[in-house]
Amino acid sequence: MTLEPLSGVDFIALPVADLARADRFYGETLGLARNPKSSSDKWVEYETGNLTLALSTFGGGIALGVADVAEARRTLAGAGVEFAHETFDSGVCHGAGFMDPDLNRLQLHKRYAPLERWEKPETEVLRTDFVGVSVADMPRAKAFYADTLGIPSPNLDDAWPELETGNVSLYLIDPTRMGREFAPNTSQVALRVADVAESRRRLEEEGVEFQGDVLDTGVCHMTFFADPDGNALMLHRRYAP
Repeated sequence: MTLEPLSGVDFIALPVADLARADRFYGETLGLARNPKSSSDKWVEYETGNLTLALSTFGGGIALGVADVAEARRTLAGAGVEFAHETFDSGVCHGAGFMDPDLNRLQLHKRYAPLERWEKPETEVLRTDFVGVSVADMPRAKAFYADTLGIPSPNLDDAWPELETGNVSLYLIDPTRMGREFAPNTSQVALRVADVAESRRRLEEEGVEFQGDVLDTGVCHMTFFADPDGNALMLHRRYAP
């Protein structure tokens, strides 16, 4: 029993304690494109080309796009997934929150009201390349995301499987393999830039602190940092096809 094919990841909600401070960091320091049509005093949205990053005072999570939230919820409930609250209607969308086995927050989501037209300005960040999901039990996580949620993966048997949602990859990460203790909601959102070193240099001039040097994996460059609330971010550029 799995979900219908997903339409993609609709948005990533990043939990923030100080919305004004976070808004300045993402809008001014990182230079992301702020959507003035879908922001409020508790919720601010930024567009990265393929994915919406939402600053949220309600908490974080990954919103999975489905055609019918009620039907998708019934499917998951039949597979043993527990939902904490009733399905909500925000006035523009339906949503139903739940957690994966490692307590990462997820949401079924369907926007039924069209977005207001808004011209996205050019920014340094080109798109979101992937979203990391920390897991404590990799086989259990693979079963949940690939079988229960039905998200396809081209390399599910690998130690670092990627799941394809259509617009962005979800990358299952066991943090203990990197010498870290497990904690949910600490994996990086990877922001694609044209030149990792140059973008890092600019951000360091703005006072952003990076964790270690720029890493070259043999196929991409990446460098790690965090927003003021401790949400993990990454500058990323894949140079190999």
